[in-house]
Amino acid sequence: MSGAAVEAGKLAHHLVVKLVRGTAGKQNLHLATLKTLKLTKSGKQVVVPNTPSVRGKLDQVSHLVSIKTLEEYKDEVAERSERAQIKEPLVVRHGASKEK
Repeated sequence: MSGAAVEAGKLAHHLVVKLVRGTAGKQNLHLATLKTLKLTKSGKQVVVPNTPSVRGKLDQVSHLVSIKTLEEYKDEVAERSERAQIKEPLVVRHGASKEK
C-alpha cells in the first residue's frame, strides 16, 4: 500500500460539526457555506462525510465551527452520560436519639 492509502485509511469517515459562533454580520460566502452544511443556528450540530469537498467548506468557516470526528463525539457523549448517572445518596441523620 502506498503512504497516501495508509493515511486515508486512518481518516475518520464522518465528522461532527457544531456552529459555535453567531452568523450576524458575516460574509455572504460564509453564510452560504453554512447553509450548504445545514448549520442554521448557533449550537446546532450536524454529521457530515469526511470528503475533500466538505473539508474545503469547513476550512472556509473554521473560525465559526468546532469539528470533531464521530468517534471523539461518541466518546465525549459516553463520558457525559457516565458522569450524569445517579449517585448513591449521602445519608446524614441529625438529632439521633440518645439512649442511656
